[in-house]
Amino acid sequence: MIRFDNHAFKGLDEALEQLYTMLTRMGDGTQQLIALLATALDSANEQTFNAAKAIDKTINDTELEIDSAVATIINKFTVAGEDLRFVLAAVKLSSTLERAADKVKNCTKRLSRMEQPIDPALRGELTTAIAALAAMMPLSLGQILDYKPEATQALLAQGAQVQQAYRRMLLHLHTHQSTADDETHLMLVAKNLEQTADMAVEIMKISHMIHFATKYEKRANQ
Repeated sequence: MIRFDNHAFKGLDEALEQLYTMLTRMGDGTQQLIALLATALDSANEQTFNAAKAIDKTINDTELEIDSAVATIINKFTVAGEDLRFVLAAVKLSSTLERAADKVKNCTKRLSRMEQPIDPALRGELTTAIAALAAMMPLSLGQILDYKPEATQALLAQGAQVQQAYRRMLLHLHTHQSTADDETHLMLVAKNLEQTADMAVEIMKISHMIHFATKYEKRANQ
């Protein structure tokens, strides 16, 4: 478990804690974006998309803050071992969170441009995927400080639900007719959700490297 109270220099403790706080801020914003998707399903409009854009901008700004904080820590302090892995991984974690947030924001944009009510079967699959994704993000983010194998298994199980919902949506779109624009929007929403789930898994893998200095291998960690 990563600690922020055990270094010779108090300044390093504070710098590492601040870095984690910024990562948490990005994670919280991403979860807020996922929560907005449920609203977008029920009431797809520009207002919801504008709210998503505002959250996404905050996430983008925080990513830049993290890049600067990492550079400062490396220049000012001597870090090694798990601390060094955490500091270096923060750049990759923030980049992954930024991309995940952008994918979710784009889902909101696509839903806001739908011209007709969503087919009930597709709505059901989207609801399943969104709920699974909402469960994945806190599981994934929790691994950064304290890696738990059981959380990884729960994360992967939720990820499988997103994948299955994605495949079922593709099959349904193939066999049922919608307007060309709506079909494009729905396909891209489904794909973005699937890719965001992959990014949640990627955050877990980065966290595994922080704690164990080894690449995550599914068979070795079952």
